[in-house]
Amino acid sequence: MRSPTLPTRPATTSRDGRRGYDDLIPDLDQLAGTPPGTPGRDALREYVIREFRPLVRNLSRRFAAPGRGVEDIEQAGMLGLVKAVDRYDPSSATGGPLGYLVPSIRGEMKRHLRDYSWAVRVPRDLKELAVTVGRVADEMGQRLGRPPRPSEIAAEVGVPVGEVVDALGALESHHAKSLDAPVGDDGSGEGLSLAERMGSDDPALDLAAHGPGMRAALNELPERERRMLVLRFYGDRTQSQIATELGISQMHVSRLLSRTLARLRERLADD
Repeated sequence: MRSPTLPTRPATTSRDGRRGYDDLIPDLDQLAGTPPGTPGRDALREYVIREFRPLVRNLSRRFAAPGRGVEDIEQAGMLGLVKAVDRYDPSSATGGPLGYLVPSIRGEMKRHLRDYSWAVRVPRDLKELAVTVGRVADEMGQRLGRPPRPSEIAAEVGVPVGEVVDALGALESHHAKSLDAPVGDDGSGEGLSLAERMGSDDPALDLAAHGPGMRAALNELPERERRMLVLRFYGDRTQSQIATELGISQMHVSRLLSRTLARLRERLADD
């Protein structure tokens, strides 16, 4: 069989508009009619794929959005292009090469977004329903002039209300919010970030359960021992300073503190 020949066209060939790729129709037809393994076929295939790459690049920009890497979408689109080029059949292609290739490219991009762009792992059937619910909700919102209720969306889509509620919840999980993104105003004119609004662990919570028992144990101590604990742990006094204030030796303070703390531990352990 005769080997395919590579076309020779100027590098400035315009690829704009619906008819911008019509000059590649003979190359697609030639590629489709050349059996695999024929000398020159691989070079022709690479040429055709390369010439259609601007189409993939333009389509990928339409799907790009915050949280979606345009490079990943373009790579998925290239996979769709390669599949479509390899399956190309002149007898079934209508509307020029774009009418055959674009659906395959878009399909791979949408499949990539469905399977890999969600911040939280969601079952595939719920993803598909969420996409449908989101589209229908937008259309109904424009038609009604207000956000549609879940029951109205369910009637429009033809699924139970509970599944619509699950789908709406899944849409909220599509994109993760940055902890550095401002989410409100603190009154000073500067929006607080989500991280600044999040609480932190309160170390006092670990002690809350011991509160009642601690009060009872402290009430059982002599006045001098209670005062010594207050000076040491609330007044941040040294043993020497406590000894001077109470009129006893530092050694005596050390022994009293050790004995008092041991007594408190035993009391709380019994509780």
